[in-house]
Amino acid sequence: MDVLRNLFGNLSAGIIRLLVTVGILAAAYFFIVKPTLETTEKVSHEVNVNVQKGFQQSDLSEINKTIDDVNRRVQREVKKSLRQSQQQGNADKLINCIQRAHQNVTKIQRCSDRFQ
Repeated sequence: MDVLRNLFGNLSAGIIRLLVTVGILAAAYFFIVKPTLETTEKVSHEVNVNVQKGFQQSDLSEINKTIDDVNRRVQREVKKSLRQSQQQGNADKLINCIQRAHQNVTKIQRCSDRFQ
């Protein structure tokens, strides 16, 4: 009889410990982890919405216009440099310099100035 009482006593004590542990973990989840996750999700959603609004409100046409203007100026300078370099016989050197510039406007301008 004592053996059964000890067996059931130990078994019930183990079950009680397990239930207490599960209860503590559940409480920690519901009172600490879940609110933190919800807050984080809310903040990240707000950030995403604000970033999207920022992109929608930004004037990308101005950027495109500026890039197009720079491209036109570069093409004009290259044509001008080619015409002048052909007169002076430096066309191959100018072309090589422009190719090494990798579309860097400043370097292309230096090439233009150097081979005029």
